[in-house]
Amino acid sequence: MLNVDKITGRRSGAAMTTGARSIGPRRATLAGEVRGEIERMIVDGDLAAGEKLNELSLSTAMGVSRGTVREAIRSLADSGLIDLIANRGAFVHETTLAEIRNLYDLRGAIFAMACSAAARRVREGAEPKLAAALERNLDQMRATHAKGDTARYYVLNIEFHDLLLHGAGNPKAKTMYDNLVKEMHLFRRKGLSIATNIARSIEEHEVITRAVAAGDEEAARRAALDHIVGGFGRYMSMAEGETAATG
Repeated sequence: MLNVDKITGRRSGAAMTTGARSIGPRRATLAGEVRGEIERMIVDGDLAAGEKLNELSLSTAMGVSRGTVREAIRSLADSGLIDLIANRGAFVHETTLAEIRNLYDLRGAIFAMACSAAARRVREGAEPKLAAALERNLDQMRATHAKGDTARYYVLNIEFHDLLLHGAGNPKAKTMYDNLVKEMHLFRRKGLSIATNIARSIEEHEVITRAVAAGDEEAARRAALDHIVGGFGRYMSMAEGETAATG
């Protein structure tokens, strides 16, 4: 059963605070609001891979009907975040190694294209503030890494990639990338909690930033692809290490 107190951040009998936010019944897009909150819980790790989505617990936590929760869950079926199993219910998706490899391949292709486009747009003058924004983000990542704040680093890492996707000026690519990243949150967060992985990730971000700032499309494309390939390698090393430790 879903631990409602864990999700809502409240004690029994207390008013709902953060976590699963109270969603008023007057909102016209109620099912969409609930879908967004369930998606957030999955992405943030409040709902673990393989965990069953309990309609009653979710509806109680959010202050909505079970029917609304059911509708929201069904609308998530094509997101890659949940699995609907006949006669059993809905479960947070457990990603296979083959799926992870495919997701990294797709992400690498889109990110490499985006960084190349961002570099071109910097050279052409269409993104005059992008290089400075990337440098500010890098400074924050370095400071966060020095403090050992892995949760904040994860947020800054997402922002770094978002800056580049926006800088590419390709909204469709941004939408595709965002959908991939949502699904990858299920397993990426753990890999970016290891200090050596963070240090290497920052180094790769620096190479991307230099290439984009210089307007070098090919160097930006290569650096972006190397970054995603490196990320997959770091994930595999972590996964193999966990297997050895538990095997």
